[in-house]
Amino acid sequence: MTIYIIPLIFLSTLALLENSNRLSNILSNRIFYSCLALFFIIFIGLRYEIGCDWERYIKMIDQYSSLNIIEILTFNIIGNTDTIQELGHVIITIFTGNIYLLNTIYAILFTAPLFIFCSKLKRVYFALLVSYPYYIIVVGMGPIRQAACISILMLSFINLKNKRYLSYYASTIFSALIHQFSLIFNALLLTPVLIRIKKNKFSKLGIFFPLFLISIIAFNFPSYINKLYIYFTLPDIIVTPAKGTIFVWIINFIPAVIFLCNIKKFKFEDYLNKILIIFSILEILLLPLVFFKSVVAYRLILYIFPSSLLITSKLPDIKLFKIESHYFVKGIIFLAFLNLIIWTNYAYHAYCWVPYKSVILN
Repeated sequence: MTIYIIPLIFLSTLALLENSNRLSNILSNRIFYSCLALFFIIFIGLRYEIGCDWERYIKMIDQYSSLNIIEILTFNIIGNTDTIQELGHVIITIFTGNIYLLNTIYAILFTAPLFIFCSKLKRVYFALLVSYPYYIIVVGMGPIRQAACISILMLSFINLKNKRYLSYYASTIFSALIHQFSLIFNALLLTPVLIRIKKNKFSKLGIFFPLFLISIIAFNFPSYINKLYIYFTLPDIIVTPAKGTIFVWIINFIPAVIFLCNIKKFKFEDYLNKILIIFSILEILLLPLVFFKSVVAYRLILYIFPSSLLITSKLPDIKLFKIESHYFVKGIIFLAFLNLIIWTNYAYHAYCWVPYKSVILN
């Protein structure tokens, strides 16, 4: 577990320096920030036998390596449940050809958007600190396809906020080609700005976006049916229940409630306010599903992380309960250490992550 503690100590130090406005020249240096991102790409991408899906992805590489593109398309169309997967993921898997390159590609797709997203926030390193114990360690080194799409969703937040609609379309299509659930949340992001997009000069080009998405959905339809059947008709004990679903729900529930009770204090722009309200309400409504179908709930709740990160990054500055920022940052650091220690020692699936192994260290 020690290897997981070291980056947390480093991020905690950076968050404290950021809060006290010390070494600002270093903290604002792009090279320093890029090197930190590179560290996490290596940390995540070159791991060895880490994550409960490790063997599954190796099996996928062996399975897809013998197929050509025509065979892959055929398998998806006829609905061979042993083979069908999102086309983008299949292409990346075939292109990489081994587990380490595959993990590195997904580590880039996960880490780069996360760091871009955090760089747009007032407290950059505090946001990274908040992300580390669960989002980076567990999600980033676990369900790697979904992890990449959640981080790409963060880019969608930025693109829509800045009215970069074509970039939003491109990232949504790319994300949908990797993980199907991402369509739901990218669509939710779009709801508060539909009228604004209609008036935009790029709206005529935008017609190709829904048409392309329809074609993606049609192509992956057998996969959708298969996964829905597995998730909703088979008992959780057969599809390996997400034992930590309630824990992940609580992690996102707390920021959601704080935001809904203090909307005016956060002073987000109108678009962000609307989307954070939608995501916060959705987080609360997902509670019954946690007990009814924990695996489905877990997959959905993970997509709430970007909004939770946005909210939490603002907490030191809104004087919640009149707590000074330095006390708040120190309190979050304590909770981050507590979170990591408890999860790595007592979580049901902690054995998939502990001890940390890397092709560099082992």
